[in-house]
Amino acid sequence: MVINLLPLSLHRFLGLAALVTSMLVASPVAAARPSQPSIAPTDEGGLLLGGEGLLAPEPDAAIGLVDEAPASDPLDGVLSSVVGEPLPEGSSEPLLSPEPSLMDGLLGDEMPEEVSSGGWFGTGEYYGSAELVFLNRGRNYRKVIGHDSDLLTLNALDRYLVLKSKMGVFTTDSLPYNVSPGARITVGEFLGRDYLDRDRSVEVTYYGGFSFYQNDGWNSIITPEKQTYLVTPLSDATPGFTGAQQYLTTSTSTFNSIEANFKLVRRLGRDKMTMVPNGEWARHAERGWLPAILVGARLANYNEAFSFSSRAYSTPLDMFGGDYLIQTENWLLGMNLGGELISRNEFFYWGLRGRAAPAISFAGTQQQMSTCNCGYQQPNAVPKQGTPVPPLPFLYPTTPADTRQPFPEGTEVWKMAAQQVGPGFLGDLTCLAGWNMTPNSSIQVGYDILWVAGVATATRQFSMNKTRYNQIDPGGQSFMMGFSFGYNQSW
Repeated sequence: MVINLLPLSLHRFLGLAALVTSMLVASPVAAARPSQPSIAPTDEGGLLLGGEGLLAPEPDAAIGLVDEAPASDPLDGVLSSVVGEPLPEGSSEPLLSPEPSLMDGLLGDEMPEEVSSGGWFGTGEYYGSAELVFLNRGRNYRKVIGHDSDLLTLNALDRYLVLKSKMGVFTTDSLPYNVSPGARITVGEFLGRDYLDRDRSVEVTYYGGFSFYQNDGWNSIITPEKQTYLVTPLSDATPGFTGAQQYLTTSTSTFNSIEANFKLVRRLGRDKMTMVPNGEWARHAERGWLPAILVGARLANYNEAFSFSSRAYSTPLDMFGGDYLIQTENWLLGMNLGGELISRNEFFYWGLRGRAAPAISFAGTQQQMSTCNCGYQQPNAVPKQGTPVPPLPFLYPTTPADTRQPFPEGTEVWKMAAQQVGPGFLGDLTCLAGWNMTPNSSIQVGYDILWVAGVATATRQFSMNKTRYNQIDPGGQSFMMGFSFGYNQSW
């Protein structure tokens, strides 16, 4: 039932208009306008219409005002049909019938959910993230540690060029390192917003668990027609290494760090107001760039180990062999400066996150060697003993017209260590993208880069010939890159 709030005069006017409209639609012939007839008076008191007939008044009809109103208004039924009320019995169908509304079948739970910046992001008191990171370590320092005795038969210039090119010789980091899994875990607490409506928080992050390794080897040529031996440029006079038939190396490194930071993040701007189908307004977050800054302290540990061994086939170790081990340990402590630049909307985000920590590097190294050559010789190996060897003044300060001497004999066992404090650096960068699954959780993928500099790496500490006692070189670096997969949560 629709309640009629129209005035009576307008009520009657609408009804009359509806009646005229229905008559015109039902009888189109009557809608045509006839020609105007001529009118003339007659003697009988009537009117002559067109000169063809009389229109006489009814004898009993009273001319004047009606004394009584009709019992019912004939327009009521028509008006009732217009406004949609039921008609009296026997009346025609209403001219306008109410149509079903499109909102009748729309349930309240089908309305779009409000996703505002204040309700979806930065809620809760604590937050955390856990990421699985896969990194590969770069090969950034290669040094020749062995070559075949065939190289001794070349002239001085050719031999120098081969050693300089590092082609066909045995070097450190000849093979790529393994891809190591690690973790990045962050736990933080929200401290509220500042006067500029920025989120403040403190957080602790562990980044590490990486362990890289590499195994390599180099063999001399042994055939019925030809036999060679191996020589190390590190110290060709060291017994147990010159004259070997096999060189073996193992290289390992580990990285771990922990940091504590204060974080300041800008929030999204004004929300977008959207009208939902039920006629109400809802707030939705607008995409925006959210910068953040990080300030704190960072402590990292980076260690390396390198072993170099020599062997001769079918020869016991107490007669010929050598083992050379280098171990380095580095602690870096510095001020952590970082930031983020994230583009975020209701459900997706992407951006950059980076940190840099100028640090103080506490480096230490330890070396030890155990070698022996107790009567092992190969006089017929190429080049044979007594054969003139072209001098190589670029690398070896030997006299001209030197001849191939017997393999150095004797035993060497020694150990030394050194420490040094110097400048260092830690830096990492992540290109990330994520999806907000719920108001308080998201998943994320990223491409990560990690750089450690100002450290003592193992392959920069070679001192087999003991030219410098307690040698340490803290000018090394390590570069790592890979992918990460993580989960973020606030509560």
